[in-house]
Amino acid sequence: MKQRVLLIEDTATLQMVYSANLTSAGYVVDVASNGSEGLELFRNSSAQVVIMDMFLPDIDGIEAIKSFTRINPQAKIIVITSNGSVTRAVKAMRAGAFDFLLKPLSDERLLATISSALVSFETRADVNLEAGSFYGFTGRGPVMQEMYRKIIRVAPSFAPVFMTGECDISKETCAHAIHSRSNLNEHPFITYSGRDQSASEQESALFGGFQAAGITEQIDKKSALAKSCGGSLYINEISNLAPLVQLKLSNLLREASQNNQSSNVEGNGFPRIICSTSTDPYVLLEEGKINKDLFYQLHILTIYVPCLHELGEDIVFIAEKILAKLSISEQKSFVGFSDEVSALFMSHDWPGDINQLENLLHKIVARHDGTIVDMDMLPREFDTSGLNFDGDVTGENKDRISGERSNSAIQQLIGLPLDEVERKIIEATIHSEGGSIPKAAGILGVAPSTIYRKRTKH
Repeated sequence: MKQRVLLIEDTATLQMVYSANLTSAGYVVDVASNGSEGLELFRNSSAQVVIMDMFLPDIDGIEAIKSFTRINPQAKIIVITSNGSVTRAVKAMRAGAFDFLLKPLSDERLLATISSALVSFETRADVNLEAGSFYGFTGRGPVMQEMYRKIIRVAPSFAPVFMTGECDISKETCAHAIHSRSNLNEHPFITYSGRDQSASEQESALFGGFQAAGITEQIDKKSALAKSCGGSLYINEISNLAPLVQLKLSNLLREASQNNQSSNVEGNGFPRIICSTSTDPYVLLEEGKINKDLFYQLHILTIYVPCLHELGEDIVFIAEKILAKLSISEQKSFVGFSDEVSALFMSHDWPGDINQLENLLHKIVARHDGTIVDMDMLPREFDTSGLNFDGDVTGENKDRISGERSNSAIQQLIGLPLDEVERKIIEATIHSEGGSIPKAAGILGVAPSTIYRKRTKH
């Protein structure tokens, strides 16, 4: 059965051109000349993809996108806009649009984007998010499943992805998952980090002889951009790039966009950029650590990559998987953890994230024999202060200790400057939520970016 799409374009000539091309490609096309007409058609249509001009004569484009997604949350909205309205296109992505296309656009770019949108409808059916394994990740709890769904949603788009999170290994795994899930998965995936490099070294490593005027001419095959042409380029910790390097990357992105070379249709042209930071990106912007133009070019699709201590019961699930692998390699018989160890793992801060967990388990498996990991097997250097010898605190003692701690905590705040009191409350709330800034923000009734800014200030 032919797929149905909805086209909303108020310019008659463009409407005819787009409609003819889509029909020739085998689609059934519903056509509307304004937003109201488009919404009415959509309510009574089976179309899952909407192609709409960003500037409609009767309805604000952002509001139209929100209306479409309210009618059908699974709808894929593709917006068409001019080069001068890229900022508005970014707002459209945040409002729920699947992708945006810059005029003038090629038939190949339009059809490839529609194809990606339609493919994304199949993603929930062919991936079992509860299985606990997803493109290099282990975990089946709600936090991990939310990230998996976000990866599935952003992967088919050609738009840049901006990742945040503290663990570099997890962010690189996430970037690779996005690439593997995309239509570019048969083309190169290149990683680059400018850490500990001078500006000239960064420029050479990232650009080499790469020239925007000939975007597909890979002059210097050793440069990261040249090697990733047609695929994806992952830049770890974008703020590590020197200001002049950031400016050059911004100029290249702008020129590629103007020359319609950022489309990456069938693995050609400028690579898709995936970048990351361990800091709130808006704090980077406020502090001048990222070029303003580059920020708005890259901060379109966003993903938060959680740390190990935010995963709750998934920590034990992940530890069990690592334990099983190490038991095989070390020819041991370990199969699980005692209740006390499991409780300790879920309450621990894990400052070294997954590497620390793997290191700890490797020490235990290499040094001990048995089937169950118990408290006596934990190395002395591992912090077990979160539990008493019984592994828990219960009953009257729990209430008494809680009351004593509350009174003591209040006494410790008396006489401190207000800024210091605020800092202590913020840090204590973050700690109580397992290090999760988004969760702490919810309890304190502020945005996560507010906490990032206040932590930077303090």
